[in-house]
Amino acid sequence: MKRDRGLRPQDGMISRPGSMRPGVLTASCCVLVWAGLGLPELRAEENPIDMNADHLDIDQQNRTVKARGKVWFSQPGVVELQAEEASYAIDTREIEASGGIRLERNGDQFASDRIRLDLEKKQGSMEGAVADLKGPGGRIQAEKVTFHSQDSYSLKNASYTNCDCPDDQKPAWELTAATIEMDRLDNTLTARDVHLRLGDVPVLWVPWWQHPFMPKRQSGLLYPVMRAGGGNGFEMDLPYYWNIAPERDATLTLHPTSRRGVLTKMQYRYMGENYKGSLDTQNLFDTLEDRHRGLTLLSHRHGLGSWEIDARLAASQTRDFLNDFQQKKLVDSRERRLESHLTADRLWLRQSGYTNFQSGALWYQNLDAMNDRFTVQRLPYMSLTDDRPLHGLERMVAGPGAGSGRFLLHSDARFDSFYQQSGDAAQRFDVAPEVQYWHALPIGHFSGALGVRETAYWIQGDPNQSGTQYDSTVSRESASMRMRLDLDLARTYGNGAWKHTLEPAVQYAVLTSSDQSRLPNFDATLRNFSVSNLYSGNLFSGEDRVSSGEWVAYGLTSRLFGRQRDGAVRNLITATVGQRWAPPGDREYQGGHEFSDLVAGVEWFPSDHWIISVGGRYDPYLNLLESSESLVGYGDARTMVTVGYHRNTLDPAIGPLVTEGSREPLEDISLQTSLRLDESWRWKQNSDYSLETGGLKSWRTGVTYDHSCWSLELSGGRDLSSQTSEHGGGFIGFFFTLRGLGGYGVSS
Repeated sequence: MKRDRGLRPQDGMISRPGSMRPGVLTASCCVLVWAGLGLPELRAEENPIDMNADHLDIDQQNRTVKARGKVWFSQPGVVELQAEEASYAIDTREIEASGGIRLERNGDQFASDRIRLDLEKKQGSMEGAVADLKGPGGRIQAEKVTFHSQDSYSLKNASYTNCDCPDDQKPAWELTAATIEMDRLDNTLTARDVHLRLGDVPVLWVPWWQHPFMPKRQSGLLYPVMRAGGGNGFEMDLPYYWNIAPERDATLTLHPTSRRGVLTKMQYRYMGENYKGSLDTQNLFDTLEDRHRGLTLLSHRHGLGSWEIDARLAASQTRDFLNDFQQKKLVDSRERRLESHLTADRLWLRQSGYTNFQSGALWYQNLDAMNDRFTVQRLPYMSLTDDRPLHGLERMVAGPGAGSGRFLLHSDARFDSFYQQSGDAAQRFDVAPEVQYWHALPIGHFSGALGVRETAYWIQGDPNQSGTQYDSTVSRESASMRMRLDLDLARTYGNGAWKHTLEPAVQYAVLTSSDQSRLPNFDATLRNFSVSNLYSGNLFSGEDRVSSGEWVAYGLTSRLFGRQRDGAVRNLITATVGQRWAPPGDREYQGGHEFSDLVAGVEWFPSDHWIISVGGRYDPYLNLLESSESLVGYGDARTMVTVGYHRNTLDPAIGPLVTEGSREPLEDISLQTSLRLDESWRWKQNSDYSLETGGLKSWRTGVTYDHSCWSLELSGGRDLSSQTSEHGGGFIGFFFTLRGLGGYGVSS
C-alpha cells in the first residue's frame, strides 16, 4: 500500500473540523446571518459549500467572504481545501487562498503556498505545488499546476516519480519535463522535453513521452527486456501495448539481436460474449543463416449454443526455431512436435448418464524430421461416448423394486482417417461397448466389466513404411472381462485423533484378440508399468493395439490420517505397492516371468511445509531398479527447495514392443530453490544434473531485487534442446523495471 509521502492529516493535510469552539463561526451560522441580510445561501448549483475558520468576515457590499486562521473549505465530491487565509467570491464562485495550502481534488492531494480556483468552471492554478496522485499514480512536483477541468491539468517545469519514499529522500528514479499533461479520463501522462534520471544521474532524453499513470489497460510502451547468449548474442525486447478496445488488444515487439538480425513479434488477443482467442506470430530474416524464419500460433474457442469449438494452429517456418529463440509461455523450447487441431464438441447431460460427441482434425509438425512427408495426420476424426444405467438388467438380476445404479453401459465409438503426405493413408472404425457393474460390500465394494471391441481398417499404401503395399481391409475383434475386489479396513487410535487404513485390492482380467500383426500402428504404445496403471484393463495406450492374455493384478494401499490442531483431518501418509501375475503363455508383457516388476509409491506430508514422495519399479529377477521418481520438497513464506531424482532404464525383456519413454535411458537429479534473502532480495535457481555423463544438462540461476519503485533481475543459465546431450546455448539475462513507466499490459 502506498504511503501518503508526507501529505498527512496530522501534518496539516485535509482534516475535517471537530466540534465548535469559542471564536469559530461555522458555515451554518454564516448561512443564517446571510438569510437575515437577504443574501443568497453560500452554495453552488450541485453541492452545498461548507466553510470553517477561526475568523469569518462577510463583505455584504462586495459579496465576498474572507476567512483567517485554520480555514477549511469543502464542496463534497468536488474540492476540499485547507489554508491559513482564503477569500471566496459568491457571485463568481471563485476562491483564492494562501499559506499552507492543502487541497484534495478528485482523490488527488496537493500542497502549495498559493491557489486560485473557479468552482463553477472547475479551473484554476497553484504555485509551487507537490501532488500525491490517487491510488498508485505517483508523486509530482511542479513550478505551476493549471487545472483545466475536474479530470485534467497541466504542469510546468515538473518532475514525476512512482517511487514511494519520504519527502527528504531522493527517489530512485524520476522524469523531469518542461510540461506534463495529466488526463484521468484518458488515463494518460504526456510529457515533453523529458529527462529520465536515476537518482541524480540523467540517463535518457526524449522529446516526447506518454504512458498510463494508473494501473489500467492503456496503450503505451512496456518496459524493455534484455538478454545475452551464445547463439543470438545480445537480445532485447522493445514492446508496445495497443489497447484497441475493451475486448481487443495487441502487443507489438521489436526484438533486435546482435547476431541474427531483428525479430518482429505480434500478439493479438480478442474476446466476446461466447468466444476468445489469440494470434501470435514471429518473423525475421536470419542474417546468420541467410534465410527467413518464424513461428505462428493461433488459438480460438467459441461457444455456439450447446457446441464448443476449439481451434489451434501451430507452425514453425524452420525446424530449429524453438531452439534458437525462447518462447516463454507460448511453446516449450524442448517441444519437438507442434500440434494443430480443429474440434467441435457437444455434451448432453441426463439425470443419470451423459453422451458426448466430438469431431475434428489433428495434424502435426515433426520438428525432428527434415519434413512431414511421413508424419501421421488425423484428418478427420469423430468420436462418440455414452454412459447410461441399465435399469432393465438391474430389475432382471435383482428383481422388481431393486435399487438402480449398479449396472452401467459405457460405449465408445470413433472414426479416424489417417493421412501422410507420402500418399499413404488408412481409415479406422472402432466400436467398444462395455457393461460395468458395481456393488457395495460391508467393508468395501466389488466391480466388474464385460466388453467387446471391433476395429476395422481400410489401408492404402504403406502407412507403417514396412515395404509392403496394401490396398485392402483388415479387422480385429477383441473381448475383455475384468473383476475387481476392493476392501477398506480402518482403525482409529487416540480417541479418534488418528486413523489408519488398509485397502487391499485384487483384479482378474482376461483379454482376447484376433491377429494384430497386419494392423498399422498410429497411436499405441505399451504403458510404463507403474502404480497409476496397476489395474489398467488394456496395457497399451491408444486403439491400434490391445493386450491379449490373462493376468491378476494385486496391491495394497495404506493411509494414515491425523487430526490437526484446528480440528481438520489431514492425510499424512499414503503408500501403495502392487504387482501382476500371469499364467504360462500370457507373460510377454512381463519379460516371460511369472510375476511382473514390483511397483510402489509413497507420499508423506510430515508437516504443512514438507512433502516427500517416492515411486518406482523394481525388477526382482535382475535385481534392478528400472525406474524411480523421488521428490523431497520444503516450502514456506521465505524458502522453497525441491530435490528430485529420476531414473529410467531400457527394459531388455520387453523386446521389440514400443514402450513409453523407452527410447532414452536417463538418470539425473534436479534441484529447484527459491530463497528470500531479505525483504527485497530473492534468489532462484533450477538445475538438471546427469549422473550418466557427470555434468549439468541445463541450469538457470538468478537474483531479483524488488523495490517500491523499481525491480531488478539478473539471471543466467544454459538451455536444453531436444536431446539431453545437446544444448540450446548459454545465456545471461538482465531485467530492469521502473514502477509506473509503461509496466502495464501483457507482452508475449
